[in-house]
Amino acid sequence: MKRIASLILPAKLEHLPAFIATVTGAAESGRVAPKKVFNVELALEEALVNIMNYAYEGKAGDIEVVCRSDNREWFVVEIIDSGKAFDVTSVPPPDLTTDLSDRKVGGLGLLFIKRLIDGAVYRREGEKNVLELRISLNS
Repeated sequence: MKRIASLILPAKLEHLPAFIATVTGAAESGRVAPKKVFNVELALEEALVNIMNYAYEGKAGDIEVVCRSDNREWFVVEIIDSGKAFDVTSVPPPDLTTDLSDRKVGGLGLLFIKRLIDGAVYRREGEKNVLELRISLNS
């Protein structure tokens, strides 16, 4: 897969627009359908805000975003951080059948990410979390 764009910035909310702009531009040049570009933006925002708020536990850290495409089947966004290990893909979906007041806090954003994109893969590489968001170019 060809690298289209990448960006490394501190894990601070003030950098969220720069990350989204980088990925949006890469998705558009990577032949992602306009409706899916919007989905990528939403999933990316949810993942990045979670990292910014929880991964570094109040300490400084960076986030790297790398966009790749094969221009035929897949557009991929890798979100890389050195925060505490957290496998987004292993979190069970929240129970949406109970009353709102009885539900556990958390989990909806992760469900949101999984429903917006075509696949998510997590891996730990040394001291880094790598979350790969996969978007099909064919559906």
